[in-house]
Amino acid sequence: MDSITDAESASPVKRRTLVETVAEEISHIILNGELRPGDKLREAEIAERLGVSRGPVREASRRLQEAGLLTGHPFRGSFVRKLSQREVADIYTLRAVLECTAAEEAVRVIEAGDLAAIESALRETETAALANAPGRMIEADVAFHAALCRSGHNERITETFTRLATELRLVHLMIHPDPEQLRAAARGHAAIVDAVRARSTERLLAALKAHILDERDIVLQYLGPHGDSLPKTAALDAKSEASPSKFTGKVTVRPHVRADFPLLARMNRELADDEGHRNPMTIAQMEERFSRFVDKEGWSVDLFLIGSEVVGYATHRREPEPSDPEGERVFLRQFYIVRHYRRDGLGQAAFDALIAARFRPGDRIILEAIENNPGGRVFWLRVGFTPYSAILEHFVK
Repeated sequence: MDSITDAESASPVKRRTLVETVAEEISHIILNGELRPGDKLREAEIAERLGVSRGPVREASRRLQEAGLLTGHPFRGSFVRKLSQREVADIYTLRAVLECTAAEEAVRVIEAGDLAAIESALRETETAALANAPGRMIEADVAFHAALCRSGHNERITETFTRLATELRLVHLMIHPDPEQLRAAARGHAAIVDAVRARSTERLLAALKAHILDERDIVLQYLGPHGDSLPKTAALDAKSEASPSKFTGKVTVRPHVRADFPLLARMNRELADDEGHRNPMTIAQMEERFSRFVDKEGWSVDLFLIGSEVVGYATHRREPEPSDPEGERVFLRQFYIVRHYRRDGLGQAAFDALIAARFRPGDRIILEAIENNPGGRVFWLRVGFTPYSAILEHFVK
């Protein structure tokens, strides 16, 4: 890479241009995947790489913090922003409102140039999908939805989406889409374009909502502690059918032995961290708790295996049904898939294996989904659970 000419004594206009150039270069480094969410931005290395002093890098870092790409920590420096599940869910809620409003207006006011821009962006997403190029797809996807927003000729919506686009890029950096997910995204774009061409508000809103919400669900499941179920591809393409997971029929369920407690405690700690639980227990305390679960409280603990490798676990027990003294229910207290296996439907396959091994037709299974873990809620709804009640809390001051 050619160095950027530094100009310590340059005029304010040139200094501002230099900072903007450095900020753009840092953005490219992040969005190309060289720095991942949570990584530290090392100013000295960036300055040396770009051939500038640390001053412009420091100022560019501040601007990228304002743009939402970096976060700053006193005495620690700048880090690539890492979004929480709640932030991701909020981003997609805002995105759906913006794009659906723009789409409704676009049906009425879209011009030939707007449609040409959307179609051009569609071709780029299709090319990125065929090339299995996730990085290229990120930019193509943002360009497609930006073009759709512009076609509504509402400057406020366009400006808001432009600011939101930085966070959308960060969201995409946090996952690793497989080829089928890239193709599904391209099919979703094609359905949107078909509806735009037909000037059908109903079709356009249906296609757009399905596309945005399906993408949101995939992202949240990837970030959540339960793994992911198969994407509902049919929501994007009515003619397509979801393929079986590569893990279907390959997950085995094994009852715990006491020697599993150290591993279970570590997985339990990861589960609590990933779902945003306030549980402050140490791993040692969790190990002791598993002993109490089994010896005194009647919990069953099962491990999920692929071959001989443990890939997750579940804790459950039968208990009286509060509404029927003679009945019983199953309380699924914990369900966890290890982080590097949260792909390709392992969560669904593990749950299916647990059902087959431990439960019987007619069993009523209940669980609690932590509010800070929207990915968990998405997963369980896809598995087949339905909302029944909500647990609320209030701290007395």
